[in-house]
Amino acid sequence: MKGTVFLVRNIEPSMYGGGETYQLKLARLLSKNGFEPFIVSSSHELLKEAKKNGFKVIKAPYINRQVWSGWRNILFPVYYIKIMRLRGWYKKVFTKYKPSVVNIQSRDDWIAATVTAKKMRMKVVWTDHMDLRSWVLENVNVWYKNWIGKWLLKIAKKTDRIIMISDFEKKCFDNLVGRRTFKNIVVIKNGVEDELKSYKNTNIKNDSFCYVGRIVDYKGISELIAAFIKIVEKYPKAKLNIYGGGDVKKYKNMCKGYCNIKFYGKTETPLKVLAENEIFVLPSYREGLSLSLLDAAMMKKKIIASDVDGNPEVVVNGETGLLVPVKNIDKLSEAMVWMLNNKNKAERMAQNARVRYENQFDFKKIFEEKMLPLYNKKEEEK
Repeated sequence: MKGTVFLVRNIEPSMYGGGETYQLKLARLLSKNGFEPFIVSSSHELLKEAKKNGFKVIKAPYINRQVWSGWRNILFPVYYIKIMRLRGWYKKVFTKYKPSVVNIQSRDDWIAATVTAKKMRMKVVWTDHMDLRSWVLENVNVWYKNWIGKWLLKIAKKTDRIIMISDFEKKCFDNLVGRRTFKNIVVIKNGVEDELKSYKNTNIKNDSFCYVGRIVDYKGISELIAAFIKIVEKYPKAKLNIYGGGDVKKYKNMCKGYCNIKFYGKTETPLKVLAENEIFVLPSYREGLSLSLLDAAMMKKKIIASDVDGNPEVVVNGETGLLVPVKNIDKLSEAMVWMLNNKNKAERMAQNARVRYENQFDFKKIFEEKMLPLYNKKEEEK
């Protein structure tokens, strides 16, 4: 065995999304390359899925009061005490399991686990899943705000590597930190493993649109439903299939009277779902580098996505899919109509999306070429 790697993704216990499934695929590749991964988290679903996949897990403490800015800065001493307790917990765990590398992917652990690991002379890697730019570093350049963010940036300088999962995340980070410079940052794009061959004989439902992901407001579910309703009278055979857990009841109320819009709840087989549907739609308001979008490109699907954040790194408008302005129902419905009316051109886009995936987002290649050296000391020293 080459060593033990801790994958730390410590979030609100009920949450589970792309940042959490990332731990599972990373753990699989680490195992295949001779490492022993431990998934360290407070997410109930992540711990359950990790156990199901045969990985070792550690249930971590979660700091449930996210004190970070404005008048709440006066509570910084309370937060500091909580971090000290979390550091004590990490010291016990690190002493017991002796990880060779600690890959940290959540804010409070970036502070507590990093300080503890560096004192114990362990290698520390950070991976950012959109947290830094979405809330962690907000107002960090205002002297009287976000003391936690300022503390975090000081610790970041001591980290061996900070992985940004897209060019957009790196650009956002640079804008947020201002004049501060970081020589330890590397862009290693998110990716998914190639499983297309397993679904090559799947029957595709003609004129079917699908969404696969969390059912929450910022994913653009309202706009997706409204855009589909605009076209359904002209295209009565079209179907909209929505997969995922969340506030399903709220969105079902929007669909009363439309039998060709169906909610299936959370799916255990997202790739099978993608294989069965013709067109994948991701109308979200914000994204890191979406695993669902990457899965769709890998599965050679026709794609419509919002022109936001990391999405254009996967979808080149008119070449590998269609990009639409965020929250624009009319443009989204126009893109849906185009996909239905231009099957051959859309199919060529799907082929191009697959090629782009092969060249840039095959996670096995990304791991072997760019990530493995971060975990394997011998390779890194060559």
